[in-house]
Amino acid sequence: MTTPFDPAPYEAAGIPPAEAHRWWTWRLTAEQASAWRRAGITDPALATQWSTAHVTPDTVGECRAAGMTASEALLWHEYEFGLADAIALKHQGHTPEQAYDLVRGRKPRDPDDLTAPGDAFTSLMAFAGGGDPRDRAHRFITRLGNADALVIYSYCGADWVDDEAAAWARHNVDAPTARMWQELGLRPSEAARYIQRGLTPMAVAREWWRAGIPFEETASWAGAGLTPEEAVAQRAKGVTAEQAETLRTLRDND
Repeated sequence: MTTPFDPAPYEAAGIPPAEAHRWWTWRLTAEQASAWRRAGITDPALATQWSTAHVTPDTVGECRAAGMTASEALLWHEYEFGLADAIALKHQGHTPEQAYDLVRGRKPRDPDDLTAPGDAFTSLMAFAGGGDPRDRAHRFITRLGNADALVIYSYCGADWVDDEAAAWARHNVDAPTARMWQELGLRPSEAARYIQRGLTPMAVAREWWRAGIPFEETASWAGAGLTPEEAVAQRAKGVTAEQAETLRTLRDND
């Protein structure tokens, strides 16, 4: 049973009643709220996002001084980097994805690499109608010249060449697999983090199912940057999937 809201501890900490209720809604005590407010974080949802990344009121200043947002901190956490390593690697100019590649001994990917894809691109252009700029597939292909040729073929073959398809293709996810990730409710950037770890949609679904997270909540918790175990812990504290979705939105907008 949820403990009824008691504004007294928050008021004693100098937190106005309306704001106090928001901290309580996010299951943050008056003591925790005060600590985050002293650290310059006045939004309980944002404080929860930092906490999910294992950042505390004592360490959030270091993160912000390094130019790290709460969303970035979550991403570093998802790739299993400790805070000190994440900050050091960020100072070196690496993104979490690039740093993960370095740890795995792979050449870091450059997200701005727009190198021409060569003969495969030429073949795709021919497939799309000989370069007719009015052709939908042609426009799709010209937007994704640096994607894998077979990936692009999969979208053209399925006649799925809209903006959503382009977002998946930019992550080199083929059309059938993208549809499976969509069934889980995940967005391209969210699925890409699982893909980089070598996980399939079925493996991810199985992981969350075994943790006991309802299927319809999985995307909200996963999109917020939580592991299944962390989601279970948050649900036990009374945090809802709707609140997780708020964190997910903050992450997209951060």
